[in-house]
Amino acid sequence: MLQPTFQLGPVVLSTFGLWCGLSLMAVAWVGRVEFHRRSIARKHLAIFVIAVTPIAAAGASLAHALDFGGWSVLSYWFYAPAVYPGASFLGGALPCWMAALVYARVVFGPATQARVFLDALAPLILLTYGLGRVGCHLAGHGTCCGGQTDAWYGVCYPHTVGSMLPVIPMALVEAALTLLLFSWLWRGRARHSSPGAVFAWHVILLGAERLCVEPWRLNPRHALGLTQAQWISAPLVIVGCAWLWWTSRGRTAADRPDESRSLVHR
Repeated sequence: MLQPTFQLGPVVLSTFGLWCGLSLMAVAWVGRVEFHRRSIARKHLAIFVIAVTPIAAAGASLAHALDFGGWSVLSYWFYAPAVYPGASFLGGALPCWMAALVYARVVFGPATQARVFLDALAPLILLTYGLGRVGCHLAGHGTCCGGQTDAWYGVCYPHTVGSMLPVIPMALVEAALTLLLFSWLWRGRARHSSPGAVFAWHVILLGAERLCVEPWRLNPRHALGLTQAQWISAPLVIVGCAWLWWTSRGRTAADRPDESRSLVHR
């Protein structure tokens, strides 16, 4: 049975809050390591995160409201997240990706440097997703659960979901899968010599992961019996494959003069 709080002496701590703090520190450390390895000034990571956080939060809240309230919530989109509280990771990731493309283009230009910046961000997104799913488990979000089960791995969420029946902890399943994908991408990122390939792979992996686990999650079904996440994930895999094909074509002549420029001084 999940306990959302625990006591340390006279202090009562939230398991979800503590995990969020530890996760932010882990992602920040990994980001600093990767940006340093790619010779990108770490200030760009801080600036981008600060700028994109409210955008991603708004997208995540609105996507969740659309998922549960339908398209009618667009008529009162400003306070729709308050009517349907919650957050969708993919709903937050979409504006985050668009903001990353705009930031890379404006700050680094259209050549290799922009794609190197996106490659540096890619592992962080997978890591954030994996650690965030552990946070979903600790918070006991009902939409992150699977169906009822009598198996040994069933978990009860009485403090949040309000049921003593054990369910499949899909949040933990997703966390394990995503962290494995992050490990694979992190260990092999140096092998992807074409700028932009790591970013393409993280889009493919994230989309494929959601397509695989979504049938077991208790999310609303929409057109053709598919969930919102499935409708988003399928195009993501296609876009990621197209991006990977584009990067595999090799560097253009316009990119080559920029290779000697260091991003540290931008």
